[in-house]
Amino acid sequence: MKKLLTLLFLTSIHLSSWAQSEVFRIDSIPTQGILLDKGWKWHAGDNPDFAKPDFDDSKWERIDPNKKIDDLPQIQKAGIGWFRINLNVDSSLKNTILSLQTNQFLAAEFYQNGIFIGNLGIVSSNPKDVQGFFSMDYYKPVIHLYTGDKTKQVLAVRFAYQNVIIYQRSNNQKCLGLGIKLFRTEPKNPEKRDAFHLNNYEQRGDFDATSLDAFKAGLFFILCVLHLFFYFLYRYQKANLFFGLGCLFLFIFFLYQSIVYKYVYYVSDFENFFNVYFLIRLSGYFFLLIAVYLIFSVRRGFIFNFIALVVFVIIFIRYFNPQMATYINSTHPLLIASSLIFLDVARVSIIARQRKKDGSWIILGGAILYVIFTIASSIPYESVIPRHVFTNIGTVSVPLSITLFLAREFAQTSKSLTLKLVEVQQLSEEKQNTLLKQNTELQAALLQGQTIERKRVAADLHDSLGSTMSSLIYTVNAIDTNNLDHDEKNVYRHLKQMLDTAYNEIRLLSHNLLPEEFEKQGLAEALRHFIRKINQTKTIQFDLSIDSQLGRLSPKIEFELYSICLELINNILKHAHATQASIALAREQNQVQLTVADNGRGFFDNDSDGKGMKNIMARVESLGGKWHIQNLPDGGMSSEIVVPITS
Repeated sequence: MKKLLTLLFLTSIHLSSWAQSEVFRIDSIPTQGILLDKGWKWHAGDNPDFAKPDFDDSKWERIDPNKKIDDLPQIQKAGIGWFRINLNVDSSLKNTILSLQTNQFLAAEFYQNGIFIGNLGIVSSNPKDVQGFFSMDYYKPVIHLYTGDKTKQVLAVRFAYQNVIIYQRSNNQKCLGLGIKLFRTEPKNPEKRDAFHLNNYEQRGDFDATSLDAFKAGLFFILCVLHLFFYFLYRYQKANLFFGLGCLFLFIFFLYQSIVYKYVYYVSDFENFFNVYFLIRLSGYFFLLIAVYLIFSVRRGFIFNFIALVVFVIIFIRYFNPQMATYINSTHPLLIASSLIFLDVARVSIIARQRKKDGSWIILGGAILYVIFTIASSIPYESVIPRHVFTNIGTVSVPLSITLFLAREFAQTSKSLTLKLVEVQQLSEEKQNTLLKQNTELQAALLQGQTIERKRVAADLHDSLGSTMSSLIYTVNAIDTNNLDHDEKNVYRHLKQMLDTAYNEIRLLSHNLLPEEFEKQGLAEALRHFIRKINQTKTIQFDLSIDSQLGRLSPKIEFELYSICLELINNILKHAHATQASIALAREQNQVQLTVADNGRGFFDNDSDGKGMKNIMARVESLGGKWHIQNLPDGGMSSEIVVPITS
């Protein structure tokens, strides 16, 4: 019996010694790092002596802190405690800097051989002051260990548990207690320290998901600005408004997420992020769904209302019923709601395709891509890169397809408007040509009417008034002047002279209203004939100069210029008191210039009030010409009229 007791005593001492000396051997550090998943012990409570390397932890309980928080109820119950692990480092790793990277949700302080080397989160005996640390997979702060010349190292971790909802029922993110990996690496910038725990940042692996989030934020910002701008330009298309608002929410979401995942580490801050996670993202997706309904003019019925209810319930539970939210997976509701929204996008697109809506296949294709890449992202992969790539392609597939569809609609509308504009311009040109033709016909008819009226007036003057004047002259000539006294003879002589003058003026007027030469030979010959008759009076001499290149002009131009010449010549004969006058008619390229000058008394401002001057101005304006009057330095005046002509 004594031998048996002695054997048991020696065995217990051996086991106790073995337990106390249990170590984690580190012979080498592979490139993928080495996980410290064995040799850990823990103890509840808080005692600074627990950090000392020679502290006796033989009675401590073994533990694997690399498990999920839900599988470590003793940690949750303790609230605060210590982990310890004994390391045996190979001599080849002496004087080496090792990077300690964690995957954790606990708050932790790290001690190497009793010396504080850094903290991740805030550890406190007061639960209200505890700040758990959320460690990402691809970008995180690290703590550096210097092995020195010792092969035996003791790593002690003082930890605290923060009771938050984010720990609970979260299958998407492994809420580990404390998973530690060691890497053999040099610090990238030893002088640059993190603001709140004085450790360097290092990116784990070659994939940075935050850059993709920033890219998506920029993409949705551009889409938001473009479509809201299109809406304010063309408010009839309200789909641009809702799509722009959806992109605005997604821009805010991905910008917020990229900042949080790169610069936020406290668990409570992450919980705040997840509190708005559902609201912002689901609101963005829901606005996209409304835009699709508006694009295809599909009535929002039971399915739409059901999806709206699901989104509302998820957001309501997340915000207003935290206890129930602990039993809901943190991402499954988002996946369900998003899938319902984008499946309804596909359904509406199919309805539009059945209605022969051109281009509906674009949005349908985007919805199908979302389903395909969402399924692909849920498949386990050795690397995180495929999952992130598939997730991001699925995220942007529907918004981009809607943008492509609206861009296509805009291009087709623009093309249609361009064709309509061309058609309107053609109709306008045809209408203008018709009006020009009608105007030409009207001018021709007016000119013909004026010609007929002038012929009638000339005939009346010659036949009626001319005959009357001839009778008067005949009667006056029949008076016997021998029976008249001296005064009566003077009256007779003046009367006979006045009758002869009136008769000659009537004949001249009746002839010049529309001379035979004007109808047969045109403006130039009519002016030559008219000037020859005037020069026969000997009272004033006219010089006529006509350009040999003048040729025949349009009937309207010749008629109006002839009428203007008559008016100007009449003014010279009646008012200028001139002895010399000149008329010049020249043609230069696409215009005709008529110049009438005299050596009379000149032009006064009140002369422009006469009816004759107004008639001249009206005729010049009807031809689209310009009239310039000036007094000459040596006396007299000059009228210059320039009229455009067409070939």
